[in-house]
Amino acid sequence: MNVFKGFIALTFLLIPLFVFSQEQTRHMDLEDLAKRKAHHRKNPGGFLNPWLPEGEPGGLLRFLKWKFSTNPYAEEKKIRPRFPVIPTRVQEVESRGDSITYLGHATLWIRLLNQNVLTDPVFPDSIAFFIKRHAPFPLPPEGLPEFQVVLISHSHYDHLNKASIVRLGNKPLFLTPLGYKDWFQDVVPGARVVELDWFETYTYQGITYRLLPVQHWTKRTLFDTNKRLWGSWLIEGGGRKVYFGADSGYFQGFREFGRKYGPLDAALLPVGLYEPRWFMKTHHMNPEEAVRAARELRAGAIIPQQWGVFDLTDEPLTLPPQDYRAAAQAAGWTEKEAPLIQHGGTWYFPGR
Repeated sequence: MNVFKGFIALTFLLIPLFVFSQEQTRHMDLEDLAKRKAHHRKNPGGFLNPWLPEGEPGGLLRFLKWKFSTNPYAEEKKIRPRFPVIPTRVQEVESRGDSITYLGHATLWIRLLNQNVLTDPVFPDSIAFFIKRHAPFPLPPEGLPEFQVVLISHSHYDHLNKASIVRLGNKPLFLTPLGYKDWFQDVVPGARVVELDWFETYTYQGITYRLLPVQHWTKRTLFDTNKRLWGSWLIEGGGRKVYFGADSGYFQGFREFGRKYGPLDAALLPVGLYEPRWFMKTHHMNPEEAVRAARELRAGAIIPQQWGVFDLTDEPLTLPPQDYRAAAQAAGWTEKEAPLIQHGGTWYFPGR
């Protein structure tokens, strides 16, 4: 009995220590956490968000609950909109200076220092499990310019697309988080791949790329949950700073990045894939949170991405651009500061 009482007493002593440690980690400087490799899982290996309680993202039971729950937008989702697409004029974009072209979902063409940078390329009309595009790719992929650098944020199928990587071949330099070299060598033998950990940088042809944390996760098969790292990218060149936010839940990192690296010229942030909130909130921002993140990043402009292409969550495809417009206006952003670039359209950096 005394042993049992001692065990109970020890448990009640350890619980506050665990809670304190978890709370302390949640509010620590993320760069310090990264230096201590707090995001590296020792057993069974892989990675985690050290400021969150660990566990499989979403969890199977939560996923099933979502899939079998009633969607309040069910009637609206019966309408399948196809958004207008502007044919991207490559030669015009290349002749007009620094710019950002929205090619759909998380695929953006960033033009800096007369170089072409591509993010999370997805060219095909459909991706895994026959999920089809609702806004076609703005031009034939063979009409794209030659890219010097391709940035990969994480391994989910709507961000890392095998067919698109094969089409790009081994000409560009691929910058990825940790854990992607083997995949690339299988898909494109001889591909040049540089892996970075959080807060590490790589400079190529005068442009510096910094991998930063986001609150997300990775998975491509039943057996590789969080075996590869995820991240966002800060791109600096020619006096410009661009942040590509990829996928993320709203978290304290945006304030830290704004404090350390701001002000930024533009923040490319996701505004879709956010309903139902009880399931998506941890790993996907809604438009209001994206606008708040842009402010904390000290961005001069918000470029919304991941809207109108793939129908992956509960909200109808028409809702993200509407919610984004409303959130930006409510936060005091002008249309010039928070444009909604049409698919295939180009935003040019303001002149100095």
